[in-house]
Amino acid sequence: MVQLELIELADLVRPEQLVEEILRQNPALPVPVPIEELARLAGISKIEAFTSQGFEGALVANSTKSEGAIFYSSLGPRSRQRFTIGHELGHFLLPWHRQSSFQCTAEDFAPGTNKEWEAQANRFSAELLMPAPLVRQRLVAYKDPELALLIQLRDEFEASLEAAARRAVELSEYPCAVVFSKDNVVRYSVKSSYFEEWIAVRKGDSLPFKSPSRSSSSDPDVWHELDASWWLSERRGGSTQPETVYEQTLIQENGHKLTLLSY
Repeated sequence: MVQLELIELADLVRPEQLVEEILRQNPALPVPVPIEELARLAGISKIEAFTSQGFEGALVANSTKSEGAIFYSSLGPRSRQRFTIGHELGHFLLPWHRQSSFQCTAEDFAPGTNKEWEAQANRFSAELLMPAPLVRQRLVAYKDPELALLIQLRDEFEASLEAAARRAVELSEYPCAVVFSKDNVVRYSVKSSYFEEWIAVRKGDSLPFKSPSRSSSSDPDVWHELDASWWLSERRGGSTQPETVYEQTLIQENGHKLTLLSY
């Protein structure tokens, strides 16, 4: 059973602080995180799906934000709906989000959005749905990062594979990175703090010509050992960089791919 003492959240202004306090109050927080129950304890009296194609989610609250309602698109998968509920709950709980209503589009949920409040709400949802201590436990137990772990995290936390991959890489203590692409064109990439090299391909670039990631089929259990120059930018000043890079690729629907890199 989860609990929420709202008075303890009142003076916390950063998404990470709010989640840290929620975890302190719930040391045995179950997985997947019961996001709807937490929202109701926070003062959300209604959580409903809607079919509008213009918005992913919406929050309507009273002027003091002591009570509110969350609406989420019924058109996306359950993992997307859970993230949307978490996002709108972030708007409800973060004290600087002074509006009493929000209508959030798909662009507001995109990685790298330049809207500060939307980025904060995204961070709150990501932190709450995949809490760092719980994810780190699984990373330590699994040891080396690989696609099988990302799939396990996706299923266990009821997250999207993209969200699980980003979170795992962010928290990993190994030099690893993940590249998200569509139709063999890079959408964006995320690196762990231990991945010190620059990835040679950026948003809008094609996947490396010699990389197996360009293939129309893949075995996500297989690691490919590649020349580092195919993926990594050459270091300036002649400093040493890895000679090889290891790559795993998972082909998804509609031309989407997820490529995990390590060295």
